[in-house]
Amino acid sequence: MCYCGSTKQYADCCGRYIDGGAQAGDPLTLMKSRYSAFCTQATEYLVATCSASALQNNQAEDVAEFASAANFIELEIVDTDLSAQPAEVEFKAFYIFANTLCCIHERSTFIQQNGQWFYDSGTLMPTSERKLSRNDPCPCGSNKKYKKCCGS
Repeated sequence: MCYCGSTKQYADCCGRYIDGGAQAGDPLTLMKSRYSAFCTQATEYLVATCSASALQNNQAEDVAEFASAANFIELEIVDTDLSAQPAEVEFKAFYIFANTLCCIHERSTFIQQNGQWFYDSGTLMPTSERKLSRNDPCPCGSNKKYKKCCGS
């Protein structure tokens, strides 16, 4: 399955956008493919799908460092407004960082330029973090203990 949560294989889903074989046709597809790009540390795709103004706030080195340090485990789409200008996608991206379960809860805006969609900006919502102990169930859903799964 693809990292974005679809039942398709990665190559048939987000991989075709990340690998450059196709362009995301709408903001939701772009958002999901960007999540998969974080999962696979595809920094070039993340940079290429940012608007010029978003690139001012997201340096490629910082994005690459975050993508390599975080273990993304789940994407939840909360809401979409694809007819708005700019279009909006609200999501929660769960990840593990330093034995802590974290969540990015963001309402992202996407703009279209010359027929291509770009991430433009986002408003972060407050979230809580939870320290994971070795014997906790792994939050990735594997039904294993954290120490035997993502914590190893």
